[in-house]
Amino acid sequence: MKLQNPAAEVARLKDIIRQKDQFLATVSHEIRSPMNGVFGMADALSRTELDEKQQRYLSVLRDACDSMLSIANQLLEKGKLDSGQTTLVPVDFDIAEFVASKVAEFSGQAQKHGLMLELDTKILIESRIRFDKMRLAQVLGNLISNAIRYTDEGRVVVRAILQMGHEGQRRLILSVEDSGIGIAPEKHSQIFEAFSTADPEQNVSRGGTGLGLNVVRELVGLMGGRIKVDSSPGMGSTFTVELVVEKAESAAEDVAPTRRSMPQNLNILLAEDNDSNAFVFEVLLEDTGVKTTRVRNGEEAVIAFANGTFDIIFMDIQMPVMNGVKAAATIREAEGDANNPVPIIALSANTVADQCPNYQAARFTDAIFKPMRQKDLLDMLSIFDKESG
Repeated sequence: MKLQNPAAEVARLKDIIRQKDQFLATVSHEIRSPMNGVFGMADALSRTELDEKQQRYLSVLRDACDSMLSIANQLLEKGKLDSGQTTLVPVDFDIAEFVASKVAEFSGQAQKHGLMLELDTKILIESRIRFDKMRLAQVLGNLISNAIRYTDEGRVVVRAILQMGHEGQRRLILSVEDSGIGIAPEKHSQIFEAFSTADPEQNVSRGGTGLGLNVVRELVGLMGGRIKVDSSPGMGSTFTVELVVEKAESAAEDVAPTRRSMPQNLNILLAEDNDSNAFVFEVLLEDTGVKTTRVRNGEEAVIAFANGTFDIIFMDIQMPVMNGVKAAATIREAEGDANNPVPIIALSANTVADQCPNYQAARFTDAIFKPMRQKDLLDMLSIFDKESG
């Protein structure tokens, strides 16, 4: 059927995509903001004296928090992939360090399940590559989490191979092998479909949305790679991802920034309209010697900046009256060409990748995504600690 007005139809479809993106950003904010309070209070509880029974309760709470965050991430990523708006953002990083860090992240989860989580790397050339680190983390994280979920005993092995490919490119092979329940060969294609699993009853008992492997397949395809599975019932599973990556454009820094656990003597401006999130922020910084001045919107943040002296500003993105992006841009404009502009850290519940250019355009120094952990906050602050130099 021939369209009477193709330009109008294109404009209509673009508007639908824009509305969907806005919906995803709003959903992300509305889900992650209350989750920030739950995560923050769990962190605070972990630093108090708890008996054995309370420790068990806290462990269950933290596991539930991690599951909620995983579900939110997968649903949001699925929405972006379906709309065709997922944007790849390549950065330079060390693949050997990246994989080791990802394995370490899941070591506690594996230990709780009584499993051995092992790492086997074969980096045959320079290990620094240029690729979308965040998307690669989603792929590897989903595969490791899935392997642990469907393995009752034995081990999970993460393997990484980096070798020379064609015309100077690099060939990256990531595989996750488990000794779990396995998958029947006729079910191999089905497990990559959205909301589909090889065994629905197993999925209910073990948790999961049925989206993890679908998101992995879509992301791998977007990155120009391929994924395959080798599995049979009772014999475990091996998921293998093959990707072509580029050599890093920049060399590794000789000296990594020194980060300390307890920053001191900082005067912070916190722009946060949500009372619970502001309380969590202050609780996470208890006993650090940090002074916090809190305002409730971007306009108040601009006024406070003009009338005070702050070492660092934490700026929530979605606020009434004036949002964080506009407030940050206004502060930068007021600073002009200052030699030492105040660091402005975005506090965002929106992890949609295409929002990052907005933060860069407003000249944010960095960003912390909700729900935030105390370690992430302290690591960020330690960079700007007056005593760290």
